[in-house]
Amino acid sequence: MRNCLIFILLILFSICHPLTAFSQLLTSDLLPGLKIEKEGLYDGTSLYGYIDGGSTLYFEYGFDRLNVQEVAFQNEKFTVEYYRMKSGKGAFGIYSVNTFQCQSADQQEMTDCENQYQLQLFTGHHYISIVNTTGTPVAQSASLLLARKLKEILPAEEGLTLPEQFGTSTNQLTGKLKFIQGELGLQNGLPDWSSYFEGLKNFNLWFRQTKTDGKDVRQALVTFDSPGDQDIFLRNASLIPSGDGWKSKDNQTERWLVKKIGEKNIFIEVR
Repeated sequence: MRNCLIFILLILFSICHPLTAFSQLLTSDLLPGLKIEKEGLYDGTSLYGYIDGGSTLYFEYGFDRLNVQEVAFQNEKFTVEYYRMKSGKGAFGIYSVNTFQCQSADQQEMTDCENQYQLQLFTGHHYISIVNTTGTPVAQSASLLLARKLKEILPAEEGLTLPEQFGTSTNQLTGKLKFIQGELGLQNGLPDWSSYFEGLKNFNLWFRQTKTDGKDVRQALVTFDSPGDQDIFLRNASLIPSGDGWKSKDNQTERWLVKKIGEKNIFIEVR
């Protein structure tokens, strides 16, 4: 009897799960003139069938599920992809390594990146991609309307908490701050640092490029899996002890200053 009850519950879950997954997406009731032409749900290993080799990056950041909608709106066609991650940090991380060369960014109190054919959005636990087929001003304007509506209807969930080294404001993050997790995240978000992490697997870092006194400054807060991994990084980067931290050798082009924070964290400043 007990096994029969479990079997029935599993069937009910498999039926209800797709309905729950679609409950907070775009609908014709939300936007007059919007038509849903096709919908799909991908979770677990089914993501491999949708984006093939690129799916591994999403699992590295804590992938939960992907909803896809093909919609018609204002005489334009759009593909809207909703990548739901297990945390806001993971969603921002995926967004941060996928966005570059934005024509417009962080519009109307959103964390977004807009190009001619694509608008990308980070909100809550979601990384969202809206792709249009024509690249016209009308399509771009409609993409922005879709993004604003999604920002309204998707759950706010917990906010993005930044490390204290990078302040507390989450405004104007696009193109300025990245959260990088794992080897593939590094290859996509900060490939010129890949050699420093050679041989390491479980690590993450916040990275920001800014200016001080008119000069470019790169800052990173790195979390390692163990103190031993930290030692490997220091050797790979050819850093030497200096005071309570480390620095680059005098003959290196870049000037690195590294401070130890806790047992497994370091803060890096490169000038």
